[in-house]
Parts: sequence; C-alpha cells; structure tokens
Amino acid sequence: MSDSEAERHLEQLVSLAQALATEIKTLRAELDADQKHDGGQIDFYDAVERYEIELLSSALNRCDGNQSQAARLLHLKSTTLHVKMKHYGLNGVRSLMLQQQNSSEK
Repeated sequence: MSDSEAERHLEQLVSLAQALATEIKTLRAELDADQKHDGGQIDFYDAVERYEIELLSSALNRCDGNQSQAARLLHLKSTTLHVKMKHYGLNGVRSLMLQQQNSSEK
C-alpha cells in the first residue's frame, strides 16, 4: 500500500469514526426520548434498525454512492451491503443521480 493510499484509507477511517460518534450521540438522544415515552421500555430491534440505516446511509454518502467503497468502509461484503440496502429500501446516491438525469432528459 502506497503512502497516498494509506493516507486516504486513514482519512476514510477518521471520517467513519466521526460519523459513528455522531450517530451514537443521535441514537442515545433517541433512546432517551423513547424511554420517556415508553415508560422506560426500549425496543432493541427498532433502535438497531434505525442505527443501521443511519450508518449505511452515512457510508454511502461519504463514498458518493459507490457501494463497493461503502462496503469496504464498513468492512462488509458488497453483497451484504446490497441486501441491507434492499431490505431498508435505501438507494445509492449514484442510482438516484442517474434516475434524475434520465428523467430530465425525457
């Protein structure tokens, strides 16, 4: 790995760490709000799902919608990322941009 590749990889990891820290703060705030509304009950699966959606979206945004790069950033297989995106109804940024270009050309 060259120095520039290592630097770029380090920058990606720092960005991901910052995104994770932000997501954790957001999730904590949401959990606190949910506890107040649910009498202290937390729906574990709902909270994990919200966090996973935010994490996937953040990685895709940081990689400009490139699913292969986002998968590497998250240490997932590309197929796993694709399945999760499909499950949650997430669209890659690139596919959205292509859809917008195609619709504006018609």
